[in-house]
Amino acid sequence: MPTVLLLLLSSADAGVFLQSASALVRPTAAGAAGVADGGTAAVPKGLACLAKYYVGTAVQADAGWGLMLPDASFLSWDNGKAPPDALEDGGLALDDDEGEPALPALKDIFATPYQKGPIVPVSGDDTLDDPGRARIDPLFKATYGASWREVMRQLTKVKIFGTRYPFHERAAQPLERALARLDAAAKDDPKLLPFFKGLGGTWHWRRIARSRALSTHAFGIAIDLNVERSNYWRWQRPKKPLKWVNRYPQAIVDAFEAEGFIWGGRWIHYDTMHFEYRPELLDPDCWD
Repeated sequence: MPTVLLLLLSSADAGVFLQSASALVRPTAAGAAGVADGGTAAVPKGLACLAKYYVGTAVQADAGWGLMLPDASFLSWDNGKAPPDALEDGGLALDDDEGEPALPALKDIFATPYQKGPIVPVSGDDTLDDPGRARIDPLFKATYGASWREVMRQLTKVKIFGTRYPFHERAAQPLERALARLDAAAKDDPKLLPFFKGLGGTWHWRRIARSRALSTHAFGIAIDLNVERSNYWRWQRPKKPLKWVNRYPQAIVDAFEAEGFIWGGRWIHYDTMHFEYRPELLDPDCWD
C-alpha cells in the first residue's frame, strides 16, 4: 500500500527534540491529566490525549510540556517552531538557522484537524496539509515496537471476512469492532462485500513508497482494503493538477472512523483503500 508525505522524526536526527528526561523534568511533573506549578498549569489537551493512547507520561520540564517515554527520553510538546514542511521523499525541510532537519513537535500531530462525517471531495493543490500525516517516529516506536522483531512479538490475528491477518494487539480490538459494524452493514447492503476481497494487506515492515519514512503498516496499525476499487494520488494521469477521486462508500468510512481509524480518502494526497488507527485525531477531547 503506498502512502506519502508525512512529518516524521527518526531516532537518528532526534537532536534536541529527544532529550534525557532526568535532566529536564521538575519535581512537580504532572501525569497525563494532572496539573503542575501549584495547580495553575494544565496539561495541554492534545498532550494528555497522547498519554492516553500512546505510552509515556505528560510532564512539565524546563523545556516546557512534553511526553516522558518509558526509556526516560523526552518528546517536546511545543518546540517553538512552525510545523516543518514535508518533502516528497518523506524527508523534512532544513531548518533555515541551523541547516539541520526541521523537527516536528508533538503538537504538530494536531496541526490539521481531521473532519469525519459525510464524504466530501478534498480540494486544493499538493501543498495542502493532510490530517494525520504528522507522525512522530520515537512515539510510534516506543508504543508499537522499534524494530520488526519487536512489532512482530506484539501482533495478533484478526479475522477479516473469513481470512486472518496480523495486526498489532493495541489496535486489534478497535479493528474487530469496526469489522463487526461492517459485517452488519454488509448484511443490509451486499454491495459492500467486494471491498473486502483482494485486500492490500495489514502488517508489513516497510518504508513508505519513495520515502525514507516507516509506513504505519510497519507498526501493524493500518489496513488496506480492496486495491482494485481504490484510488491513489500517484496513480493519477496526468499527475497535475492533483484531482481527488474516490469510489469507497460512506458506510465503510463511518465504521472505521467510529472505532478510531482515519481514512486516506480525507487527504488531498488520497489513498482511499487505507485506514490507520489514530484515535487521538478522532477524540473530541483531544482538541482545544
